[in-house]
Amino acid sequence: MTRIARVLPFVLTCGLGAQTPTAARNIVDGLNRFSGGLYGHAAKGGGNVVLSPYSVSAALSMVLAGAKGETAAEMSKVLGQAGVDPQYHAAFADLIDRITKASNTGGNEFLAANSLWVQKGFPILPEFTAQLDSAYHASPTQVDFHGDVEGARTAINQWTDAHTKGKIHELFAPGGLKVDTRLTLASAVYFNGKWEHAFRHADTQPSDFTPAQGTTEQVPFMNRKGKFGYAETAAGQTLEMHYAGTGLAFDILLPKASEPLAKLESDLTAGRLSGWLGALHERTVQASVPKFKIAYEASLGPALQSLGMRNAFTGAADFSGIDDKRDLRLSQVVHKAWVEVTEEGTEAAAATGASMALVSMVMTPDPVFKADRPFVFLIRDTKSGLILFAGRVMDPKR
Repeated sequence: MTRIARVLPFVLTCGLGAQTPTAARNIVDGLNRFSGGLYGHAAKGGGNVVLSPYSVSAALSMVLAGAKGETAAEMSKVLGQAGVDPQYHAAFADLIDRITKASNTGGNEFLAANSLWVQKGFPILPEFTAQLDSAYHASPTQVDFHGDVEGARTAINQWTDAHTKGKIHELFAPGGLKVDTRLTLASAVYFNGKWEHAFRHADTQPSDFTPAQGTTEQVPFMNRKGKFGYAETAAGQTLEMHYAGTGLAFDILLPKASEPLAKLESDLTAGRLSGWLGALHERTVQASVPKFKIAYEASLGPALQSLGMRNAFTGAADFSGIDDKRDLRLSQVVHKAWVEVTEEGTEAAAATGASMALVSMVMTPDPVFKADRPFVFLIRDTKSGLILFAGRVMDPKR
């Protein structure tokens, strides 16, 4: 296993509340392991990274609703589940519903939406559409991939743009959908969270940031001395900033100044990450965090196949739960994400499209936390532990 592939899994058992139902805890543990796999593959490419494991999981979960046999078993395993569980979809829906209700308070917004786009005249089973409508609120919309693939692409992109508040303009690039596409499932997530304690604009000052590659550069740093979640180990520091009244938090994992980010990533086993987050407690900290805005996009097919989701992309795929035939395969999974961190809070959005085609710690008083070098960040629900966004900042100016 490579150093990067060992980056995570983000298994945040320490973040699960006592009131979280067992089914939801199992889903959270599994999906956070899936998050670690996705992040590990993204991190191999170098540069800034931001993705929404939640958005990818939601899109794949809708595909899973129509999978059977070995295809379903592989997909369930990659999504971190012990096996094919008929209660999975209802439990997933309940988890997201609870996070959504808790996060839309005090001027904060958390929006999650799913959609199903079907070739005109292509018959799909009522059981499949009922499952997607019930668990994912995704009713089928008919389009003409065969006769007007660009028109279908435009409609899906317009839906994505609307459900990410204009942050993800073009989920599918020109030529991204083919005339043999029969279904496309899309998942979008948007978050606009206000810090529990905002940074003052007057305190934002330029300071040095040292990227992983290149020379030190001046970037705007937000500064505030106050109460933060804080933990420190021999490997580095963790800072947690809460979004007002939501149960959601932004975590920064900062390596020691003498160590590259790759060392911190490779050392972040499940137990170590849980230990870092479990050790967080309120401290007075002099915090200095760079403002940044980054975007990321990727075709996830190769990553998903390497994680074990092989059957779904081949002619052996069994999606007979969709149309009662074995004539469909997963042709592509695309993902785009965007995040901006400012004095007021965080705005983030992501979308995932899955197309299906015919088969052809030591503490010191008032610690100083300055994120002036590459770091990993998470946006997570502290009540369930579910990771909604994950990424890293290698260079805040790129």
